[in-house]
Parts: sequence; C-alpha cells; structure tokens
Amino acid sequence: MHGEAKLLLKFLDGSDNRYIIPVYQRNYDWKPKQCEQLFNDLVQIIKKNRKSHFFGSIVTSSANKGGKSDYLVIDGQQRITTISILFTAMVNLMKSGLVEADDKRLAEKIEKKFLVDEYQTEDRKLRLKPIKDDCVSFDKLITNDPTEFVESSNITQNYYYFENRIKKNEISIDDLYEAIFRLEIIDIFLDKEDNPQLIFESLNSTGLDLTEGDKIRNFILMGLDAKTQENYYEQYWNKIEKCTDYNVSGFIRNYLTLIQKKIPNINNVYFTFKEYVLDKMDIENEEDCETILKEMLYYAQIYNKIISAENNPKDVISSILYRLNNIEMTVSYPFLLAMFGHELRKEITSLDVETTLKAIESYIFRRIMCPNYASNALNKVFCNLDSEVMKIKNDNQDVSYSNILIYCLQSRVGAAGFPSDKEFTEALTNRDVYHMYKKNREYLFDRFENGNTIERVNVIEMMENGDLTIEHIMPQTLTEEWKNELGSNYQVIYDQNIHTLKNLTLTGYNSKYSNSIFSEKKTIEKGFKDSGLNLNKSLLEYEHWTETEMQDRLNKLLLQANILWPYPKTNFVPPKKEIDSVTLEDDESLRGRTLISYSYGNVKEHETNIWVEII
Repeated sequence: MHGEAKLLLKFLDGSDNRYIIPVYQRNYDWKPKQCEQLFNDLVQIIKKNRKSHFFGSIVTSSANKGGKSDYLVIDGQQRITTISILFTAMVNLMKSGLVEADDKRLAEKIEKKFLVDEYQTEDRKLRLKPIKDDCVSFDKLITNDPTEFVESSNITQNYYYFENRIKKNEISIDDLYEAIFRLEIIDIFLDKEDNPQLIFESLNSTGLDLTEGDKIRNFILMGLDAKTQENYYEQYWNKIEKCTDYNVSGFIRNYLTLIQKKIPNINNVYFTFKEYVLDKMDIENEEDCETILKEMLYYAQIYNKIISAENNPKDVISSILYRLNNIEMTVSYPFLLAMFGHELRKEITSLDVETTLKAIESYIFRRIMCPNYASNALNKVFCNLDSEVMKIKNDNQDVSYSNILIYCLQSRVGAAGFPSDKEFTEALTNRDVYHMYKKNREYLFDRFENGNTIERVNVIEMMENGDLTIEHIMPQTLTEEWKNELGSNYQVIYDQNIHTLKNLTLTGYNSKYSNSIFSEKKTIEKGFKDSGLNLNKSLLEYEHWTETEMQDRLNKLLLQANILWPYPKTNFVPPKKEIDSVTLEDDESLRGRTLISYSYGNVKEHETNIWVEII
C-alpha cells in the first residue's frame, strides 16, 4: 500500500482511466445536504482565494482482470460519484446554452478528460461505473434526456441540486471548474499483497459512514473475483436488500439471534457476523460464500413477509403481523423467522401459525397493559422460544406446535410470565391509558373500535394525522355542572377514573365538545349521536355519566377485551418423567442426582430434596 497527496483532478485524469464501484459497496447515498456543503466549499475557495481544499482520502486497487487503468474504488465512491455528477451538470448546462463559459472548450475538456472515454472499445464508454441502479441513473444524466431521468435516484436529485446552484451564478462556471481543480485528496493505492478487507475495516472502524449491513456486504463479497461478485450480488445480495427494505443491519441482527440463540449488540452486528461465518466456512471459497448467502436470502424472504404485512381482515395472519409491527414488536422477529421457516418446510400448518400468532399477540399486549411485566424480558423469551417449543415437540410429535407454544408461554413465571385474566382486568380497569406510549394507545383504540370486522375505520392513521383524538367523556376540567352530575363524591370519582379506559373514547371534534356536560356531548351537532364510531354508539344508551355508567361501560369493554386478547387454552400436559429408584444396596453413585423422596423400613415415603435428611 502506498499513498500520496495530490489534486483530485490529477487523480481522475488519464486517457483511459476508469473507476469501477465494486458491487459489494453500498449504493450512492449522498443527499442534497452533502452536495450543498460541497458547493458552498467550492464557492468559498474562489471568494477567499484558497490555494487548496482537502477533500478526503480515496482508496483504490487494480481491477481484477480489468484494463491496466481500471481501478476498483475501495473507499471514496461518494466523493468521486458526486464530482462526476457535478461535472455532468456543468457540461449539460454549457451544451444547452443555459450557462456560458469564457473558455469555449471547457465543456469538451471536462467531458473528454473526466466523463467519457471515447476510445474505449466496450459499449459503455463512461469513466465512472457505479453499481447497478446507480449506474443506470448516472448514464441517463450523460445522455441528457430529462424524460429518461430516474427521478427516485439520489444521483438524479443531486444533479438537479447542482443544476440549480450553477444557474444562480454565485461564481462563474470557469471559477467553479477552477475551485474543483484545487480540491486535494490522499490517493491510497493497494498493492496485490495488501488485504483490502482489513484496510476497509480500519478505514471504517468508527462506524460513522457505513452501516453494519454495508460492512457485512463488503466482507462477504470483497474476497471473490469480479465476475463472482457481480453474480452473487445480483442473485443474492440485491434481493436481500430489497426483501429487508434496505434495513439489512436490522435483519442480520435478527438472523444472528435466530441462528446463535443470543442477541448481538446493535453496534456490533458486523463483528458478530464475521466471527460466526469465519468459524463455519472459508469466506473466500465460492461455495461456502454462496451457502451463507442462500441461507440469508431464505430468511430475508420470510422477513419481508413479516415487515410488509398489510391490515387485511380477511387474512388473519397478515393482520396480526401488521398490528405487531405497529406496536414495534421487532423483538419477536427471531421467533417469527423460525416459525414461518417451519411453515415453509411444511413442518407446521397455516392454522397452527394463526393460532400461535393469536397467542403471541395476547401475550404481548397483556404484558403491555400490566405494569409489573418488564418489556426487556421479551428479548430472552423470543430469542429461545422456538427452540424450547421444538425441543418438546420432538418428543411429542402428535401434539401441535401452537399447543406446545401456549403451554411454554403459560409456564413462564415472574418477569417473563403471561398475565392472568385477573391481572389483565385490573390493568384495564385502573391503568392510565391516556398517558400510555403513543403506539400502544393507538393500537388499543384501533382494536376496540374495529375488532375483527371487515368494515374498518383506519384509527391508527387518523390518530397519527390528528383527524381523531382521545376524548375524555368526563372532562379533565370539571365545571360546576359536572360536579353536580357526579355527585358529592365527585373528586374521588374524578381522581380514580379520569384517564382510564372507561372514561375515554375517540372523536374528530374534541374542541367542539370542550367541557360540555354529557347530555350535550351526546346531542350537539357532530356529537356522540352523529358519530360513526362503534366506540361512541354504546354511549347513546346512557342518560348521564356517573360512576355507575362508567362501570357499566367498563364491563362491556372487558368482555370485548377478553375476546380480542384471550388467555389461550392448551390441552398439552407434558408426560411425567419416570423417576429412578435406588436402594442403599445398589452399587451406584448418586453424585449429581436430584433427590425427590426417600423411604426407610416401615416409614411412609417422605418427600424432600435435602440429602442430609436421609442420614
């Protein structure tokens, strides 16, 4: 490896130089914000007459089997691509006559020296080769047909930004070129004996620029030859990115949790993955590399089913997944990956999956409502839940997966326990629902409003947009009329019930209701009688709103809650293990054995786990 300081344009210049972004690199992700900073720096170079401006380091190596001047960009692709976009904007504006340069050959100079290699024998003659979709977007800019531009691309958006800044004429186009000429870099070139992966890790050790997923992609693909890189990127990695909605880091963390049965630190996913892979395979072996990519794609496709679930009442499984995503239960993903894997392999049925998900949803929401159950206990629960179920199922093949899962959940005690009907009822009665975590509150009202019906009100979206808000039926500020309505014990009734479920509903006309007495809230224009919400229809049967009516409404909501979030039933009882019986005459060591009971002579069997009692 050797490096030297040089001007950026001296680095890029060369009659047949080409700069290839390897497929293992991330997509181009600079936004107009970064382009604004670059353009501001270029303006200041001219206005303050700076001799140079440091533009960072660029690390390259010789492209495997490429031309003698084909360079792989190991680090610095964002800077090289951005300068190429800026040059393209300058050339297109000059060619179209929208900007005029004093140097009449400036557009030709930039195009031939830095953008196009007219003597290249390949069909594609551009000096920069970004990856996949970025390459298509960049090439469309060069041909300069705006009807063909890829509007969704960062490359296109940054091109538009540079176009607009150049047309403002803060500095002349000639001065802009001069400012770019004064950009200075550290040019680092890797020799054959250098390990690009180790150098890459060192350059990105702070984790500020690259995600954990970016580092993993580079780690998997970097050691392969260029053709295999292209093949594996297209066949596996690109599909993994799309399946995970480009949150590869989050997916791989869940994938590792599933495989290793322990949760990696969110900032240490790359090194955990690297250690896992190197322990099992030779990453530079094509077959080993393809094996890990195949497995990752398999689970990424399952992951996509989870994260892209839609709220479709006709599809119970999709609806439950949608709701779990809304309350951000990503902690359940390792378990869900395992469970849907069983379904894909025909090890469990769709009915089993549906029953399991209903139990999981009840388990999670009951815990959300009941304050004595810590949410961080769920990490360990879902990390090992599938393993626990399958271990029992292997010894009980005739028992369904869901039956065993329900047994496992209900067998848990303490922080990981499954709240009972009594605990759930108490929480629904007394919990301050109004100040619950926003996502959980929206989920709660959505379920009470819609249940499992096909005709739905999009409560979550309307609450997000402010079209629906929470209405305190007994208002937060009591007027004299309200005090009279509630009776002499009004303060106690207020303190105990104001923010609880029984006193809350939804409305789109909160300000209109204000602190009005209950009868007015019912009958005024857009009042409860005009409401299309199921939550408000039940209020019409009440003439007053006192503690009696609140309790009656609560009782109805509790009945509904136990249908929506039931305590699931299971008929599975694990068979009792046979207990060994040993006499003192047996020549058998008792070291490490667990004592259940003992008998001596005519003395009745005595249960104990304390060995000294025998003595």
